[in-house]
Parts: sequence; C-alpha cells; structure tokens
Amino acid sequence: MNLRILSHRQKIDSLFSRVHSISNLSDQSEWSKYLCVLVSGFIEESLRIMLEEYTSKHSAPNIQNFVEKQIGNITNCKTSRILEILGKFSQNWADDFSNQIKTRSSKTDEIKNSIDSVISNRHDIAHGRSVSITYARMSDFYNSVKIAVEILDAIIQ
Repeated sequence: MNLRILSHRQKIDSLFSRVHSISNLSDQSEWSKYLCVLVSGFIEESLRIMLEEYTSKHSAPNIQNFVEKQIGNITNCKTSRILEILGKFSQNWADDFSNQIKTRSSKTDEIKNSIDSVISNRHDIAHGRSVSITYARMSDFYNSVKIAVEILDAIIQ
C-alpha cells in the first residue's frame, strides 16, 4: 500500500486509540464526530492517491494531468460514487469492488453501509445538523472502511 495512505491510516488509528481512552461517553461521542470527518477524508484521499499512482505508472504525462484534474475534487465517496469512479477507469474494477465488499462483509452489506454512513454523517456534521454517533459505532465503520481501502488497493494495480 502507498506510504501516504499508510501514514494517513496510522494517524487516524492513533487518534482512535486516544479517543478510546476517554472515559466520559459524551466527550467520546463528540470526538467521534471528528473521527467521522477524518475517516471520510481517508476514503477520498486513498482513492485519489491510488488512481493518481495508477495513472503515473500507466499513462502519458498529458493523461496523468487530465486524470489528476478530474479526480482532484473527489468528494462524497459513498459506495455508489466509488463504483462510478472505478467504472470510468474499468468496469471490471467496479464489479470486482462491488463483489469483494459483499463477500468480505460479515453482515449483509456491512462494508457498503459503513462507507455510506460515514459519508452521510460527515455531511450532516459539516452542515451543523445533529448527529449522535458513538465511538463504538464509528470504530466499526472505520474497520469496514479500512477493509474497503485494502480492497481498492488490490484492485487498482
């Protein structure tokens, strides 16, 4: 996996550990909102980095430049958006990602629902809406997101 992605993940892992040690559940919940924003960014940034790395290895400089401009503002990476972006590169990538998040989920649609929940909650947080997310729930979401990023890393080669 790309070192920038690993570094990003390690920073988030470290913050999850620190938030876990907070004994006040209300404070832990408030910090979980921040974790949600970071995990949302982790999804977007990881996808962007992987696609840029792929094009730098497999494309001419003008194609790299075009792709970087197209994916430079990737946001709202719900599962459907990830599939849309992957499909623009290769329908096989999109199909593979869809199949793998289904088979790697311990519960039906767990990884898909986790990704979508992180993005929805981040959107609500950013717009000042009330969000009640527990640390335990956010931790579960993050574990699923890490699996999704690993799947993306294996697919985008």
